[in-house]
Amino acid sequence: MLAASASAAWVPLTGDPVPISSLPDRTLTFGDKKLSEIDVFGFGTGGAIDPNADSVLVQGGQDSVTGNYGLWFQLSWIAFSGQNINATLNFRLSVLPGYDNYFIKDIEMDITGSSATGTGGVNVGETVWDAPFPGGNIIASLSCSKQADDGGAYLVDYAEFAPLKEIWIFSKDISITGGTNGSAHLSGLFQFYSQIPEPATLVLLGTAGIWIFTRKKRSA
Repeated sequence: MLAASASAAWVPLTGDPVPISSLPDRTLTFGDKKLSEIDVFGFGTGGAIDPNADSVLVQGGQDSVTGNYGLWFQLSWIAFSGQNINATLNFRLSVLPGYDNYFIKDIEMDITGSSATGTGGVNVGETVWDAPFPGGNIIASLSCSKQADDGGAYLVDYAEFAPLKEIWIFSKDISITGGTNGSAHLSGLFQFYSQIPEPATLVLLGTAGIWIFTRKKRSA
């Protein structure tokens, strides 16, 4: 997990971040996974901006320590006193064809660059489904937040579920409010997905295979 290790780093896999609105067919391939059917909509009140697919950038990448593939959603939304921003982000995440033995088994959400003063706050909730809505089942719910003086205690959430080939995020609800006498800001959020087999396991198996091959070759 990127947030859990100070030595972890984000490794981009898809070039520079691009607006969601510019993605061909609203899809993005990164590692063994594909982001598709992505959309964002929302509204701002009290003079705050209206969120849309032009104001959210996305980049696919990988955690340098765990090897888990992930997404980085970049935005710059701020609400001052009397202002509110509410946005909903929906998408589908799938294991690419050809990776028959790969499955998604969990999800992590980290909010970054968040701040809050006074009665302001940031809240991001997420519901994960095993099939398109409606008709599927909820398999996980995550929640992250930032309030003034909370010490960053709620910036990360994590959930596991039975391994699946694809999941639907319906929806990721983002709320940024300045309250009656404060402000709040959110610049982005990370989403990570572990898989079976795990990247570290594959590396170990590959190393073991090389070692066994070398032993057999020397014994021949």
